Amino acid sequence: MEILNYKTETLVEVAYRAIKKDITERILVPGQKIVVRELHERYGISETPIKQALNRLVTEGLVESFPRRGMCVRKVKWQEIEELMDIRCMFETYYIDRVMETFKNNAEIREKFLENLTEHKRIIENIRDLNDYFQNYYLDQEFHQLFVKCSGNHRMLQIYNNLGTHVYAHYVYGRQPREGMIQGVKEHEAIYHALTAQDEAELRRCIEVHIANAKKNVYEMLQHDQDR
Repeated sequence: MEILNYKTETLVEVAYRAIKKDITERILVPGQKIVVRELHERYGISETPIKQALNRLVTEGLVESFPRRGMCVRKVKWQEIEELMDIRCMFETYYIDRVMETFKNNAEIREKFLENLTEHKRIIENIRDLNDYFQNYYLDQEFHQLFVKCSGNHRMLQIYNNLGTHVYAHYVYGRQPREGMIQGVKEHEAIYHALTAQDEAELRRCIEVHIANAKKNVYEMLQHDQDR
């Protein structure tokens, strides 16, 4: 039984992180049925917070729930990932002129982008364990959320945040080589520099390249899993 330290977090949060970690590390594999009692024994956490954590993961798309049959780790299909990435590209390029205008006129937003890039590079240079991989993912997500927020379309940002990016991220983060993560941050820097230069054509190109590379990374991970 793995006893977890939950002095500074709620039991639901501890269970949530533990299950997500097991999914990322392939201790719980896609298609595997989830038995709450087994998770209770593994984590040393009572079943109620585990069930609440699983419901949160259902919302995020990492776990599937079937009436009267329980829950399992969700299997991801390439077509779903491809469609999701295409939607991301559409969202991030549709209001590109508004994004550039907001970036130009809002010093606070510019500072947030710079803080994100600085912290992201720091994490990658010192990456040690899975928690750092998760932080890498969260900073990646934050960068794109800042970008979409600059559109000024609050409803689009809400939809963007609920696209289910956790589904594909867990096929890359924790498995992606450090060189791939460094490349991702460099692509973020290129987007930032295009924003600073107010170069619309270059900005659009940088976004499209970044998302195309993300698609490629996930596809290779899925192919690797199928070949095992």
